[in-house]
Amino acid sequence: MSEDDFDSGTPGHHHHDHEPPHEHEVEEALEEALELDTQSQIFLEMRRQNLDLLKIAAQVAGYNGQTGPLKPGDLKNALRGIWDVFSEFYTWIDPEEAEEDDDDLVGDDEED
Repeated sequence: MSEDDFDSGTPGHHHHDHEPPHEHEVEEALEEALELDTQSQIFLEMRRQNLDLLKIAAQVAGYNGQTGPLKPGDLKNALRGIWDVFSEFYTWIDPEEAEEDDDDLVGDDEED
């Protein structure tokens, strides 16, 4: 038997089975970074999908890029039409989000 076998329970002697504290911190930092990366990827994917949906909404509203430049007075109506189509599509994709938006817009509609 070695000297370590007798003294393994006394203070001052360390077991080699435990991870050093810095390894745990590194693991924790890596997990946080991975979580942030995953959240970033989800955010970017959602934004890409919104842009795709906006492009489709513009096409459905009749603005496919072949109409030429809009006159300043027509721009607001074009944007409103595109937004109406986009909003309708979005309610099909995420009805819960649309309900929250409707609650937020209740006061906005009264101002128009």
